[in-house]
Amino acid sequence: MDITSIALVLLLAQRVHIDDSAGNADRNITPPEVLYYTDPFYTRAAREQKIEGTVTVEGAFDAKGCMKVIRTIKTIGFGLDENALGALRFWRFSPAKRNGEFVDAIAQIDIDFNLATAPRAEYDDVQNTSTPGISVPTVIRRIEPKYTTEARQARAVGTVILQAVVQTDGTADILKVVKPLPYGLTESALEAIRQWKFRPAMRNGKEIPITINVEVGFNQEQRSQPAICR
Repeated sequence: MDITSIALVLLLAQRVHIDDSAGNADRNITPPEVLYYTDPFYTRAAREQKIEGTVTVEGAFDAKGCMKVIRTIKTIGFGLDENALGALRFWRFSPAKRNGEFVDAIAQIDIDFNLATAPRAEYDDVQNTSTPGISVPTVIRRIEPKYTTEARQARAVGTVILQAVVQTDGTADILKVVKPLPYGLTESALEAIRQWKFRPAMRNGKEIPITINVEVGFNQEQRSQPAICR
């Protein structure tokens, strides 16, 4: 996939909704919205059985938009429930609102599994950085992205976020633009990342591929960003 086709990947809407029985006494609450998200990976078992569907997770959202998982209320099995929770760690949300004010809320997040839009089959069962016993990849050669003329004129700043798999050879295979920027900065980030070199993730002394979010910043002065959830 070339730079242009990756940069034009559409961020399909994911669903967050509030159930009347989920502990929200005030029905006038506007549910949180997904600011950006990563795609969950398939398992080989689920792909072989051609399993598709939706995993629904209930979470507690605070007034900053940070979410903690309460429980999984709709499951699919075949390892997809665990993959949904792994992907959810990298999602970011806007807070729920009541009368224009940010409030705490309990809401349900739908995480879709569709074979037509899933990451490629070669990455079924890929691990992420939340898996115990796995070291996190580190950048050992970084190429700084170039500002475009349009971005400089617009004084654009911010961060491009890319979903990628760091291979055992230290290269990053970019799967999706999670959070783009205008004025050609997304394309510039993609071009730079393709030249980065990583020290691969390790498990039990063996190099393994792993999925990560790669953040490429433009200017140190960040404008409004989602809350950092720990």
